[in-house]
Amino acid sequence: ILEENMPNTKKTSGANVEKYMLRTEELRKATEHVANLTKQDAITRWAESGGKQTLGAKQARDSKAAAEELRHLNHELKTRRRAKLREFYMEQEEVYEKELNEMGLAFVKARV
Repeated sequence: ILEENMPNTKKTSGANVEKYMLRTEELRKATEHVANLTKQDAITRWAESGGKQTLGAKQARDSKAAAEELRHLNHELKTRRRAKLREFYMEQEEVYEKELNEMGLAFVKARV
């Protein structure tokens, strides 16, 4: 009488082995997933550190190039200033010589 009222609770042979195999496969996949995430994390950290190093190297190159350009600009500025001063002094000398000539005086120029 009891067997008729009870649902079929008879376990199939090897069900516990099948559950174990499914659980083992699930754990293997989870372990594989963790390994992939760890690998991706390592790659990401490497890429980020490389980006920082590249950025630092680029900044150093840019800084060096800017310093070199500034040095060239300073040299060019000095050259232009000297030329303008030379031109200014030549004009002043002409004005002074003209004033002396108007007064009937002159100064001696060394001719080489």
